[in-house]
Amino acid sequence: MDADQKEICEILLQTKGNRQYVKNVFGTNWLPYVTSYYGYRVHPISGEKNYHTGVDIGMPQGTEILAGHDGTVTLAGNAGGYGLCVAIEGEAYEGHSLTTKYGHCSQILVSAGQEVKAGDVIAKVGSTGNSTGPHLHLEVLVDGQYRNPLYFADTGDTSERHLPATGAGGGGNYFDYDVPPEALADEKFAAMLAEAEKYLGYPYVWGGASPSTSFDCSGYVSWVVNHCGVGWNFGRLTANGLLDVCTPVSSADARPGDLIFFQGTYNTSGASHVGIYVGNGMMIHCGDPISYANINTSYWQQHFYTFGRLP
Repeated sequence: MDADQKEICEILLQTKGNRQYVKNVFGTNWLPYVTSYYGYRVHPISGEKNYHTGVDIGMPQGTEILAGHDGTVTLAGNAGGYGLCVAIEGEAYEGHSLTTKYGHCSQILVSAGQEVKAGDVIAKVGSTGNSTGPHLHLEVLVDGQYRNPLYFADTGDTSERHLPATGAGGGGNYFDYDVPPEALADEKFAAMLAEAEKYLGYPYVWGGASPSTSFDCSGYVSWVVNHCGVGWNFGRLTANGLLDVCTPVSSADARPGDLIFFQGTYNTSGASHVGIYVGNGMMIHCGDPISYANINTSYWQQHFYTFGRLP
């Protein structure tokens, strides 16, 4: 494959592609009702950062929950923090196991050992276990490994959706990228990076501007800039607002700690996305989730706007 074909293939593999093993668990578009995404988050009860192994879908108490695939019920009862929970085991594809879990139910309508078909009513939405309100906690495991249900389950959403910024860039999700040690000699940049890395894995939330809500791109950079302890305090700015407080810098002169701006990533004028440049063609930014990304992919180069240096 040439470079463009390889990038398209990588995007396909990162996204839904042909891997929607789980059918719609509500029979309707439930994507707008997701209240907590897969990945690192601040736990709504403990207040601690932890890894959320599924998605939470807010639905009215008593809403019927449908089996996402054919299989055998392996759990139908109380499961600690999951509350009343159903687990179904089946086959993702030949030789590979598929497990789905349905937590916090108010009522269970199947029993362990029962064979079910996709679309069968298996339980009803509730708020049992460690829960703050009626919702379904949905987990998807392939060969015993957790997978993001938004990629492996049918959400019922049929609208045209562009990929999250990280995936669209084709650079993948980097959570453990090693920033060049020489860049950390700059104390301001080191402080920025230390604050920025605290939130790796946090999901993208439109309008989000703090760890308690998670972040959007400008909310994330604003938070890092204001809380890294080097004396900046600009408040919560948009991408354009952050650009306004910066001095433009050429690509040739860009250095770690500069902000990098993009345009046209959605329908707005001026800067539409912002990240923190960390050197060697990499940035840390709030895609979905917060991660490192390679700025030299065709996507980011197509949308590149400018670098900016904070005062």
